[in-house]
Amino acid sequence: MPEDVERYLKNFMKAMPSEDLYFEAIHEIIKDLIKEYIKRKINQNDAIKDEIMNILEKFLESKFKEYDAMARMAKVTAEIGLITAPPSIKDEAVSEFMSTFKREIEEIIRKTF
Repeated sequence: MPEDVERYLKNFMKAMPSEDLYFEAIHEIIKDLIKEYIKRKINQNDAIKDEIMNILEKFLESKFKEYDAMARMAKVTAEIGLITAPPSIKDEAVSEFMSTFKREIEEIIRKTF
């Protein structure tokens, strides 16, 4: 009988969630509470809210400029490749550049939008 009770308790303890799960859940709850508190404080202060919006606009604008610069660099790289390619493989190089940069540009556009 004592062995049955001991086995029952062991099985019961195995079925319980680990303490890490509880710590993780509490951590997430605290993060959510902090987010709510910060949002409330931001919404109470129009100057800070406006400043955050201005910063966000500048950030998004800079990201767009970054993607634009990447696209331009890709174009220049392709032009350099075409200029330096021997005439015998130029057509193949053009086709390879087009397929490579088409994928890259599509990925940049997907990231942007």
